[in-house]
Amino acid sequence: MKSDRPNESHQFNVLALLGSPRKQGNTDLMADAVLAGAVGTGASVAKIYLDDYQVRPIGEVADNSRMRDDPRKDDDFPALLSQFLEADIVVWSTPVYWYGLSAQSKCFLDRLSSYFNHPDYVDRFRGKGHLVICAFGRPEPEHGSWVTEPMKAAVERLRGIYLGDLCVASAYEKGKVKEMPAVLESCRALGTDAVQQMVVLANGG
Repeated sequence: MKSDRPNESHQFNVLALLGSPRKQGNTDLMADAVLAGAVGTGASVAKIYLDDYQVRPIGEVADNSRMRDDPRKDDDFPALLSQFLEADIVVWSTPVYWYGLSAQSKCFLDRLSSYFNHPDYVDRFRGKGHLVICAFGRPEPEHGSWVTEPMKAAVERLRGIYLGDLCVASAYEKGKVKEMPAVLESCRALGTDAVQQMVVLANGG
């Protein structure tokens, strides 16, 4: 079945999903830097603060993922899903909360269960690029794996392309990454590289 992923002349759309309730917090600032890097390649970018929307936890769904209906589609999720599906690259931006993604990010991810394998949607998930950025207060860098490892598995299940990640330790205070210019520069480079990877893939590379 043919994917509707773009060709090389397409203007790539990059969407950042912000999982932190803190605006201008560390993962928000990192997402801004990633998007700035993408803009430098000519991409179109957008950002969604998930905490601004009513996205309920997943309801009971059918065992067969190809036959599922979303029992809670009367909230804000369908509108957010439309933006997600239009994106060529999704930036998952979340702090590490209690050894995992934030509740806002995890709730959005869970709700995809009603759609990712449905015949009406499956090709719109296929071949989408995904980036992951996270920040946490602990100094041990391995704490980032609480976010990156589940997300690698999720992207594979969504039939997407894992384009990379960047996790920052010792970033507890709000806006701490402002004091880490190398981190923000790495985020910009990540955004640039992600679009360039997708261009190569679109060109058959």
